Amino acid sequence: HQGPTFSFRGFDNRNYYYLNPADPAYYFDYSGCGNTFNCNHPVGEKLIVESLRFWVEEMHVDGFRFDEGSVLSRGPDGAPMGYPPVLWAIELDEVLADAKVIAEAWDAAGLYQVGHFPGFRWGEWNGLYRDDIRRFVKGDPGVIGAVADRIGGSAGLYQRSGHTPVNSINFITAHDGFTLNDLVSFNGKHNAANGEDNRDGVNENLS
Repeated sequence: HQGPTFSFRGFDNRNYYYLNPADPAYYFDYSGCGNTFNCNHPVGEKLIVESLRFWVEEMHVDGFRFDEGSVLSRGPDGAPMGYPPVLWAIELDEVLADAKVIAEAWDAAGLYQVGHFPGFRWGEWNGLYRDDIRRFVKGDPGVIGAVADRIGGSAGLYQRSGHTPVNSINFITAHDGFTLNDLVSFNGKHNAANGEDNRDGVNENLS
C-alpha cells in the first residue's frame, strides 16, 4: 500500500484500525470516514479511556458525545459485541463517573442500537423521537400514538433492555440535516453551491 502515512497508521496500523484480512492494504469502513478505529483492541481501548481521563482531570470537561457511537461496540472482527470492553471501561471508570456520556447509537454501516446501547449510564440520541415529532409538526396523519410514546419516555424502545427514559436524549435538530429554521422553510435541501452537487446532507428531513 503506497498511500500516505496519517494518524495511527504510523504507530501500529494493524492494531489501531480494522484491516481487511484478505488484503490488509485496505480498511473496513464502519464510520463513513474510510477507515475505522479499532476501539475494542486493548491499545485502542487504553488510548480512548486515558484520553477521556485527561480531558476530565486536566481540562475539566464534564461530558462527552460520541458520533456514530455504535462503532464503540464493534469487536476485532467488526461484529457487535455483547459486552464491549471500551464501553464498560468508560461506564465503570472512577475518574469518568461524574461525566455525562452520550452516544449517537448507530453507525454508518447500519448498526442501530437505540434503546439497547451497551451499558446503563449512557444517554442515547433518540432518532425516533426526532422523526416522530417532525412528522407531527409537519401534519402527517397517524402519528399521534407514536408521539405520545415519545413524550412518555419511549418505553417501547428502552424498557425491554432494562433502560429508562433517562437514557433517551430527545432532540429535534442537530448537526445532521436541516437546522430548525430550515425545517420550517424548505421541503428539500439546496446545497448545490458548495461544490458537492447537492449530494451531501440528509435527503429525508421530514420538513
